Amino acid sequence: MTDETQNLGVRKPNKKSSIPAADSDFGKVATSVSANWTPNPWLTLKWTTAAEFSTAAAAYNATLAARQSSGGTRPQITTALKALNKEIDNSVAFVKGYLAEKYGKDKSLGYYPAFGISYFSNKYALPVDQSNREDSLTLMLEAIESNNLQDRTYGLAYWTGIKNNYVNLVTQARVLDGGISQKVGNKNDLKMKIKKSLNAIINVLQGNYPDTYKQELRLWGFQKDKY
Repeated sequence: MTDETQNLGVRKPNKKSSIPAADSDFGKVATSVSANWTPNPWLTLKWTTAAEFSTAAAAYNATLAARQSSGGTRPQITTALKALNKEIDNSVAFVKGYLAEKYGKDKSLGYYPAFGISYFSNKYALPVDQSNREDSLTLMLEAIESNNLQDRTYGLAYWTGIKNNYVNLVTQARVLDGGISQKVGNKNDLKMKIKKSLNAIINVLQGNYPDTYKQELRLWGFQKDKY
């Protein structure tokens, strides 16, 4: 039996990195290393300092916390928007009914554009796109007044509330999405910078403790069994 045959089906164990990939674990390791580097001034790097590393680690964890907080709010807004969009789609049917009652079924189609109602996907409805839907809701309000439908159940008061709620939710979503994108960018930049330092520190510890570096790495916070 050849060596090649003997090795068939044998999977080599994966070598786990000393630096965790998960953001939360990464932040914890950076904090631990920072706490150990400060009282050990013998460990030096020519391109950064313990103080700079500590600042970067704190900034990373703060940015991560802010990103997680804002990211946790986004699903709530998404759910609220989904529910509101469903209500809007259902309520348009009542407006169509008002127009059919007032102008007749055939002639009522000619009034749809004034109400922001367009034909797509084999039906007459308000646009799905957020910006276009906002514009259509404005048209809806204007047309309801100009066609004397303001006092109906699904009249001016109803659609004014719908539009205000919709604009508010869409605005919140856009602000959050922009903020999340910025925080993710900041977090990733800090992570790259910190990882560069962590790799260098690992090498320094291995060089200074050739026989006991594994224990030393654990003391500094590089505990692979925990991530």
